Amino acid sequence: VLDGAFEDWIGQPCIPDPPNDAMDGSSDILNLCFANNPDDATAYFMVERQPDKGGVTLWLAVDTNNNGLYQEVSDRRVRVDYKPTGNHASVDVALYSGTGQYLRNLASGVDWGEGMHDGGARVEWGVSFADLGIMSGQPIRVYVQSLEGITVSDGTVEVQWSPADALGIPILAGILLCGSVWFVYQRKRGKI
Repeated sequence: VLDGAFEDWIGQPCIPDPPNDAMDGSSDILNLCFANNPDDATAYFMVERQPDKGGVTLWLAVDTNNNGLYQEVSDRRVRVDYKPTGNHASVDVALYSGTGQYLRNLASGVDWGEGMHDGGARVEWGVSFADLGIMSGQPIRVYVQSLEGITVSDGTVEVQWSPADALGIPILAGILLCGSVWFVYQRKRGKI
């Protein structure tokens, strides 16, 4: 659930990034986590950085066709501007094509991050499969970078992932069941 509370990220897959390898502490990424929920065609992401009271800009790069290139029109880039405040945060999320063309605003001024009183270290966001231009179970590659001004300060390694909503598994099971029935029927008829 996108709520700025992070207990639901416990046990989700995360890609760690070494500490103290950024230009500045506010942009030092520690973890990129990713998940999806049953019956929800949304890919969720969470970035943890060194605790800091300052804001940070993150770019999530998504290779939607899993070919190792991130600059194609079909690929996606997600800009996340995270600004912790007292007990809350302000998070803006915008969607771009892999070529850098602005597509649309996904969220503006939402409280999806830790506030300064909680350390200002974690922010979360979601992107629908439709906005990413992918189908359930489709393999993608992702990585995230933080910026200092317009310069890349830190970044994670690339990870391959196949986000799937629960509808993908029943459909696949149905296809396998139908295929098995057809195979048995054809075998009994002596055609296989």
